[in-house]
Amino acid sequence: MPASSRWNRTSVALGLAAALVLATGSALADPETTLAAASKEIQAAAGSLGAIQGAMQASQGRTDSAAQRLADAELLLGAKDHDRAIQVLNEIIERFPTNAAAQADARALLGEAYFRDGQLLSARRTFLEVVDQSGTAPFGRHQAKALSRLVDVALRTRQIELLDPVLVALSRAQGGGSLVAYARGKALFAKGDLAGARAALAGVEPSSEVVHQAQYLLGLIAVREATPPPEAPKADGTPATPAKAVAGRYAGAIEQFRRTAQVPARNEDEKHVVDLAWLAVGRLHYESEQFPEAANAYARVGRDSSEFGVMLYELGWVYVRLGDVDRALRTLEVLAVADPNGANIADGSLLRADLMLRAGQFDKSLKVYEGVRASYDPVRERVQAFLGSTSDPAVYYDKLSREELEGGNQGSGLPAFAVDWAREEKDGPAAFAVLDEVRLCRDLIKRSNELIERLNAVLGSPNRVRAFPELKAGQEKALSLSNRVALARLSIGQAFDEASEDVALGGEIAAVRQRRRSLQKRLGMVPVSDADFQERENEALRQWNAISQAAQRMNLEVDAAQANINGLRRMLHEGGSGVARDPAAVARFEQELTANERELAFHRQSIEDLRRSVRIGKAQVGFGDQRFVEDEQVRREYRDALQREATLASQGQGGPALAAVASRSIPVLQAAGAADARIDAAMQELQAEVDRKASTARNLVLTETANMVRYGIRLDELDQEARLLVGQVAMRNFGLVRDRLRDIVLKADVGVVQEAWEVREEQLTRVRSLKKERAREQQVLDEELKEVLDDSGEPEESK
Repeated sequence: MPASSRWNRTSVALGLAAALVLATGSALADPETTLAAASKEIQAAAGSLGAIQGAMQASQGRTDSAAQRLADAELLLGAKDHDRAIQVLNEIIERFPTNAAAQADARALLGEAYFRDGQLLSARRTFLEVVDQSGTAPFGRHQAKALSRLVDVALRTRQIELLDPVLVALSRAQGGGSLVAYARGKALFAKGDLAGARAALAGVEPSSEVVHQAQYLLGLIAVREATPPPEAPKADGTPATPAKAVAGRYAGAIEQFRRTAQVPARNEDEKHVVDLAWLAVGRLHYESEQFPEAANAYARVGRDSSEFGVMLYELGWVYVRLGDVDRALRTLEVLAVADPNGANIADGSLLRADLMLRAGQFDKSLKVYEGVRASYDPVRERVQAFLGSTSDPAVYYDKLSREELEGGNQGSGLPAFAVDWAREEKDGPAAFAVLDEVRLCRDLIKRSNELIERLNAVLGSPNRVRAFPELKAGQEKALSLSNRVALARLSIGQAFDEASEDVALGGEIAAVRQRRRSLQKRLGMVPVSDADFQERENEALRQWNAISQAAQRMNLEVDAAQANINGLRRMLHEGGSGVARDPAAVARFEQELTANERELAFHRQSIEDLRRSVRIGKAQVGFGDQRFVEDEQVRREYRDALQREATLASQGQGGPALAAVASRSIPVLQAAGAADARIDAAMQELQAEVDRKASTARNLVLTETANMVRYGIRLDELDQEARLLVGQVAMRNFGLVRDRLRDIVLKADVGVVQEAWEVREEQLTRVRSLKKERAREQQVLDEELKEVLDDSGEPEESK
């Protein structure tokens, strides 16, 4: 900010006459008026000490109420910003311990935020707290929702045994209506009590928010009731062939799903249930070999549905069973465009290639087969390499856990869909849930340690008052008053200059005046108003932001270099067909790439250290930083220089005019000193309170630091217990993924061979057809020649 604007800002804050401020370096006459205005300003500052307490109270009054914070949390939850919503709700629980209504609402919302964020164990703990206190009125209104979510948590964690106490609580729940009925029905269905589930779901009102889910669950009950129990395995141990569904077996279930789909949907969740209902109708018709009806049901799923890709794959099979190859091909082509990363894309591509092959589209089918092989064979090799890296399940778990924590694709290079397939295999959800929980817990501990580091940086810095907003407001007000007194002194110094502008000074007073004048420009920059303090903080933040942006640019350069290394390594490994490679050169290039990757890792760590420093620096900028220390030094030096100059001038060293002004200024300066003393006393009281609160906060931080250490140790203990079991399950599942990928690649290879065979057979058939046509034409020519010869009448022996 230019110095002239700072002078103008100072004049506005002081409320002095424009004649007292040297906006452009010129001075105005009448020192008497200047002294009167300065005395008035000092008296106003001294009489405004009560404003310090008012500023503190106003700062406390600006704190959001519990209702406002709850509204903020609901908005964050609606925006799917679960981390910030969880933070706000925990703050409400800590800051309003005596507000029962806020406690109940915050805990209910906190459980929902945990549930949506996938922190199921934390959600279960929070909902249990709500249920335990449901006897009180504020918590009672959240009981039904909490019990319903406890059922969801038990089902998602596959801990069906946890449903027994929840069912007991549901039977005793007061009110809740449809939500309680639906929760009971869902829990009983999971436990296999179909009749009890049906009876419970009958209590769901048609206008309730869970009517779609309840109707869909009734459809599942109908399917379970209509499905015969599985037959016993054969004598040789092979599973029995499932019996075909007889016509009409699922008629009741189909009708129930149709009723579900016909209930008007009011939001996206209900639309999704409607789409699932139509998928269920299509599948039941398919099982019953009612293919036209299945196609009609599948067609009801819209393009905007998340189930659209699943529908297209299953509809393609319906058209295959109907013998409509063209429509099946069109459906699978749409699948390849609409859901290229879906779970069924590999099988759908193979089916599309098979249909093309049957339709005689050999070139197209070959391209699809080769595309499938090119896409999945490298993945199969990477999974095989990942499996072959260790045979110890514990070591394998450590490696997999590390890859999960680091984001996946830099060590093992496993693609996301391969990991998803492993999750879907037997016992995969439970095993990978452990990895997810470990990742989440370690991430939370890391973030907590970063927060502790920032708190320690703030509490250990000179401006630790920033941690206490109400005290910060009080100190800002006190500092503002102190700066007003300092600027009043500045105007007195200007009056001294005006009174002696025609006098050549010498000796000590000349040196003192030179020192005072050297401080004037810096003193004019001290903040006075709230806007001045805010501008100082914004200026410091802009400097830190510039460093942060530079770090981001460096990070982009590192990412670009990593992308180049990945491309070079891929080219080095894959190469081109028919190109001879020197193994020694390849090994040398590989070593260089590895060395460059190590260097990039070092740069990444340096960038992360820089970002950590920026975060700590941002936490320390603003009120109380080094600029405010310089302000205090300038105020003190200017005060001493002005006081000494006034003393020397009153003794006649600057001439009679300056002596008169100095004599009249001494009482004003004494009043300024008294005002400073009162302001300094108030500042010392505030600083003592800051030190007391900072000490309390540091003790809390030390306690939480010890907690973080204890949590980390306990997490490591639990992690050790899970290593062997989870490692074995994960290894087995990745073996199944490898087999699945191998099967896909094998089918693609078979398709390529089949395509070549079909092309060969077509060519042989064409050759045979040409030979037959040629023989037939030759025979016709011979017969025609024979007829011509017979018509000529020549005797046979004359030939």
